[in-house]
Amino acid sequence: MPKPITDNDVAVRITPQVIHWRDTASLMHWTDLKAAVDAARDVVVMVDQQCRAIEADGDLSPEGIARKRIEIAQKAMADLADFKPLKKAESSVARAVSTFQGQMTSLPKKPDHVADVMVAQEVRAHVAKQPSPATYVLNHLNNPQIVAAVLHAPAFLSSLEDTDLAVIKERAGQTLHPDQVRMSKEVTDALAHLREGIEAAKRLILERTDARHDRDDVMRSKKDSLSKAIAAE
Repeated sequence: MPKPITDNDVAVRITPQVIHWRDTASLMHWTDLKAAVDAARDVVVMVDQQCRAIEADGDLSPEGIARKRIEIAQKAMADLADFKPLKKAESSVARAVSTFQGQMTSLPKKPDHVADVMVAQEVRAHVAKQPSPATYVLNHLNNPQIVAAVLHAPAFLSSLEDTDLAVIKERAGQTLHPDQVRMSKEVTDALAHLREGIEAAKRLILERTDARHDRDDVMRSKKDSLSKAIAAE
């Protein structure tokens, strides 16, 4: 008989990283991510409870129990295949990442005073003399004076290509907005862990119901011989 699922099995195998996630109920994306983890765990717990009930039913034969387990597995796997809590979390994360990216657009302003304009010219001349002007700027993205002088002038004045300026602008946004970069990474990593957790939930369900997916994409009891699957092809 398949081993019952314990609370520890669920906590360890289905997105255990959730215990390290931000405790920020006011942020919808984190709320939806945690809710999806809880929902996936609930599906597995329900499968275990249903299996325990049929296994305790003295009126069912071993074959009847196996058949009931497959029915339970089919329902649970169908739910996870079109898992609404995951879709909701994905939408929330996409909106959050878009917001973070939108906050990373502010860059050092264009020099407007005469003295600042003259300094910017000197900075571009200095950059142009470097063996690799693009590498030099990328190594000094935390210096707003260099970034402003380069970005607010034609690329050739710094011996750069337009493609170099595009890269510098993107990297500067990331360097000058570390909080947005960190938050974006945290939430996208969490979504990846959620997806991995749902796959783990599917494996737990197959184990608990003693089921397998055959080559004909039909779920059968592990007790059934492979000849049945082959014959069905």
